[in-house]
Amino acid sequence: MATASTLRRRTLGRKLRLLRETAGIKVNDAADHIGLDRTTLQRWERGITAPNGGNIIALGNLYRATDAEISRMKTLATRSAERGIWESAEVPAELRALYEAEGTANLIRSLEMDYIPGLVQTPEYLSAAQSHLKLSEADAAKVHDVWKKRQAIVFRHPVPEIRLVFGQSALLYLNGLPEVKRGQVARLREVASTPGVEIRVMTGIHAAMTGAFTIMTADDLLDDPFVFLESLDGCRYVEERHVVSEFEWTFSAVWKSAVPLEEYLT
Repeated sequence: MATASTLRRRTLGRKLRLLRETAGIKVNDAADHIGLDRTTLQRWERGITAPNGGNIIALGNLYRATDAEISRMKTLATRSAERGIWESAEVPAELRALYEAEGTANLIRSLEMDYIPGLVQTPEYLSAAQSHLKLSEADAAKVHDVWKKRQAIVFRHPVPEIRLVFGQSALLYLNGLPEVKRGQVARLREVASTPGVEIRVMTGIHAAMTGAFTIMTADDLLDDPFVFLESLDGCRYVEERHVVSEFEWTFSAVWKSAVPLEEYLT
């Protein structure tokens, strides 16, 4: 899968092209307006390179884009320059695509069975889970570093729409670790109070008994969502639209039957 910076440039390029075509303006005319050649504009629209803020404003005004659209395009251009964060953290290549997509998503839907989703885990919960794995101290520290970066990126402004659902067993397993549980429940409540974030708990038989998954939807409606699946021997990504639709149906069915976090806790 493409890197986050590539995804952002492509998203920005598609938006620029769509705005130009909607405004009925030819490539040559748009390029003349900002004093550049058509090749440069075409490279922007193809996501090969990204324009600077001044050119985005000039084109946005020419295309009669809204202030919100111009602001969003400027954000995409800025973030397209962010490179290597997950490479420097020594994240396995198979996980990089997921973590990079989290930084460009406008909708994250995650379903877990017995596990608190990583985006809302406390460090104490993560350490408790790690204590049952074959990890060296150095590797455990790397996981914590990645965990902190993931949460910082996803919960920076603007926060994407997030829907998390997990089995009640994830909390019941913490009954023997009261201090970990108190902190984790407090964290869940804190995150659930964030605008656009919802957390629910599965309390019975449901449509996703076969396993956990995450559905990522990019920050542009022109990009199709994909599904991330993880297992002991690795992970895989599902991008075929008809298969993704099945996962979306399953998530929706589980979501409807799950209990809102606060209702479950009280």
